[in-house]
Amino acid sequence: MVSFSHTDAGTAESVWAAAHRGRVGAGERASARSVSPGSAPLLPDPSVRALRVDDLRRLVVVAAHPDDETLGAGGLIARAGQAGVPVTVVVLTNGEASHPGSSTHDPARLAAVRRVEVAAAVAVLAPAALVRLLDLPDGSLAGHREEASRAISAEIGAGGPGTWLVAPWRLDGHPDHAAAAEAARHAARDRGVSLFEYPIWAWHWSTPGDQVWSEGVIRTLDLAAEDRLRKTRAMALHRSQVQQLSGLPGDEPIIPAGFAAHFDRGYETFIEAFIGSETETETENEVDHQLDPIDGPSLAGAFFDEFYAGTRDPWGFETRWYEERKRSLTLAALPRRRFRAALELGCSIGVLTAGLADRCDTVTAVDIAEQPLSVARARLAARPSVTFARLTLPAEWPEGTFDLIVFSEVGYYFSAVELREVLRRCRGSLAPGGVIVACHWRHPVPAYPLTGDQVHAELGRLAGFERTVEHRERDFLLEVFEAAPARSVAQHEGLVP
Repeated sequence: MVSFSHTDAGTAESVWAAAHRGRVGAGERASARSVSPGSAPLLPDPSVRALRVDDLRRLVVVAAHPDDETLGAGGLIARAGQAGVPVTVVVLTNGEASHPGSSTHDPARLAAVRRVEVAAAVAVLAPAALVRLLDLPDGSLAGHREEASRAISAEIGAGGPGTWLVAPWRLDGHPDHAAAAEAARHAARDRGVSLFEYPIWAWHWSTPGDQVWSEGVIRTLDLAAEDRLRKTRAMALHRSQVQQLSGLPGDEPIIPAGFAAHFDRGYETFIEAFIGSETETETENEVDHQLDPIDGPSLAGAFFDEFYAGTRDPWGFETRWYEERKRSLTLAALPRRRFRAALELGCSIGVLTAGLADRCDTVTAVDIAEQPLSVARARLAARPSVTFARLTLPAEWPEGTFDLIVFSEVGYYFSAVELREVLRRCRGSLAPGGVIVACHWRHPVPAYPLTGDQVHAELGRLAGFERTVEHRERDFLLEVFEAAPARSVAQHEGLVP
């Protein structure tokens, strides 16, 4: 998580305003956002697009704390309410930990005050909206994700087209916001809902050019005058946050004027989240596969040099039926007959590489250890379309773009931090319409920093991608990820619309 405090100076709204210069003016809701050529981009990758509300039929907004709903989505709630769209706001905690240094308001009193405030604020935004208060502990939502997810699921109901679920942004930097986002994502599985996330604290600690803003598809909603008025009035009702509780130390406003300015814009910003499909049991299990809070360091090159010492094929790629069968399934899972350029991360002795060479015009295969690479080079010496390189990922990375990246039996060698960097690099190297195929052993190995399930859970959170193939066995997990919205093989073949 990002380390920050509400007492920090933070990024001024004027900095964000400068980054927004050249955007299409308020009121032109159907057009995409842009920035003038001479200004810093608001969100460098991907481009900012308009949020269309034409198909909105039901709105469920999740707030980690009272006031999140107003700050991040107050205008959207107001718009939906005026259009007669049913709105439910699910408030996960009472926000009782907002003033830990207060000598006038203990947590119980703060909880009571903030419950009243959020009910009043939502009533101003959308008088017919329902408010659900879950009373989960403020500051430790990570330990209550399943409970939160079940409650959100109950509010979604059958879901389906036109149902929108809106929650805090998983990259907002606040642990409760990340937990709320994960709970929402799990609740949204298999419901056919549209999922959007709203930033709050990221406006404070990040800057317009920060890499974090490339982590999703950004959409903005222009606010009509009535939307803005309702949002302003609702925000003022969260008095415990925007005003001082008293003149004593520890009772200062949590949302001072400089920070509040980020939410007085003529538009709201949402990150569109793409979710795959999982069974309820698998979704609950995935909660346990997250990478935080502790993981080991990445395995160094010395580990692999020692592992390969004195042996050609320590994993039995050439001899085991298990490996031959898994390799065949991996190649069969590729959604196209032919690829232009493939990147194989962790090619070892090149057995899978040979299969990829039959399906790809070129293959770039990399590994951290020289011994297996020497075997791989000899195996494919007659295939000039295949090149090998010894690289230590992610610090070293091959040049070029690829329409296929193979990430097989290598992800759990990285620390959580380096795995995320590897996945970021993969996305950056992927050509438009490219494919990531991943396959990993599921049984725990004490020497590895992560498990295969943890690796695939992180892949499932890769913004802008959706899981198009999922093959799960006791021994391994094989998945394919493509840029959303993705088309199935049958759709590409014209067999279905």
